[in-house]
Amino acid sequence: MQQVFSEEQLVLLTAVLNRIIPAEGDLPGAGDLGLSQFVAGAAAGSPASVRLFTLGLRQIDIASPKGSSFLDLSAQEQDTALKAVESSAPEFFQALVLQTYNGYYTHQQILEKIGYAPHAPQRGEQPELLDEKLLDKQRERAPFWTKV
Repeated sequence: MQQVFSEEQLVLLTAVLNRIIPAEGDLPGAGDLGLSQFVAGAAAGSPASVRLFTLGLRQIDIASPKGSSFLDLSAQEQDTALKAVESSAPEFFQALVLQTYNGYYTHQQILEKIGYAPHAPQRGEQPELLDEKLLDKQRERAPFWTKV
């Protein structure tokens, strides 16, 4: 896979992913699950996506208080910075959240933890659809982001 983000950007992205889907109970945060590479792979799909994500990550740095790195902020300060980016760069933020959810809820470790074990369909058989009741626990969580 083509490397689209610098090491510094990947470290920042990991921290951001952990705020989008933080660890809870025995479920790991999205960043701790290693989804920065998944998001980078999704961004690598087109030059426009690479640019969108690169500029969006830069916006996160800019949204941090002067002289502070996003990584040095408290969780509440990180959330405030991300809400500012959600407002100022909604296309980026929506794409970031979408790819985070795509990677998280298709990751084998998460599927196992929520009790979903799909079987590979036989030739000509329709794939098994996700039993949405398995997501009830996740839906009970308070919404993390609000539309601005």
